[in-house]
Amino acid sequence: MKMILEGKPFQDELQAVAARHNVQLVVANSLAEFIRELPDADALWTDPTVYDADRAEALKRNAGPLKWIQLKSVGFDAIERFGAPEGVVVANAGDAYAPFVAEHALALLLALFRRLPDALARGARHEWDQAIGSQMRLLDEATVTIFGFGQIGRQIAARLRPFGSRIIAVDRAGRPEPLADEMLSDERLVEALKISDALIVAAPLTQSTRRTIGAMELAALPPHAVVVNIARGEIIDSNALFDALERGVIAGAGLDVTDPEPLPSDNPLWARANVIITPHVAAMGGALPSRRLAAIIERNLVHFMKGEELEHRVSAKD
Repeated sequence: MKMILEGKPFQDELQAVAARHNVQLVVANSLAEFIRELPDADALWTDPTVYDADRAEALKRNAGPLKWIQLKSVGFDAIERFGAPEGVVVANAGDAYAPFVAEHALALLLALFRRLPDALARGARHEWDQAIGSQMRLLDEATVTIFGFGQIGRQIAARLRPFGSRIIAVDRAGRPEPLADEMLSDERLVEALKISDALIVAAPLTQSTRRTIGAMELAALPPHAVVVNIARGEIIDSNALFDALERGVIAGAGLDVTDPEPLPSDNPLWARANVIITPHVAAMGGALPSRRLAAIIERNLVHFMKGEELEHRVSAKD
């Protein structure tokens, strides 16, 4: 059995997984190497930053026995955008990064609620000014809307509950969830935003979620509300977000993801005192994320070798 591995992250851990199961794992460092190894490959373990139109086209033309694409990410927007051959099962990283991303979301939210950007800016100027205290907010009794209630959204909710926050989950399914005080379908997002003190974006990027958060949605939030995005930058209309921040439509934003990425050095978001930007690092946390991912892929490898259903299957329709 032969697997192709693309993308630099986690190569050592995944090579160890393959070795434990006597599977041939070939690292493809270029499109040419990918195409050369493809005809007799059974599976592709890849990174969404690598999977592109050329690779998708090569798969459609010459997939050979390949029946499994394993993403090293939770996001599967590259698959939705470029497609995969009929009959090929696609799986993502499941909950491998969920605890790390959830804690990062909470850190951004707390920093915005407690006005830490203002405090740090004043500290850099050696200013002792307690005026910012009147603008600080508590998570206790705050209403937080989480847009996207998958693995990450639920872990965010689990961490918010001890603070006493009221949690509104907005998700395509709209089914009741024990971690949410209220569960609404996507069509009722604006209804939720009107009564929210914070919006956390945790949805996957798909055609249906792209630019979901635009001028109308941001205007629905109260002026004191903040926005946190740890999902994908393209879910929020960047121009609408900057305009809302500039005009005081919302109080602040915490962004681990942006559109585009990397965010250009001359982008005006960098200069906003009410914006926290981290460089798409929410899923990082030492060696633990790689161990969690390797465990998920190893379980799927065992399932694949036995002809069993894979965990964390996704499709472009998700």
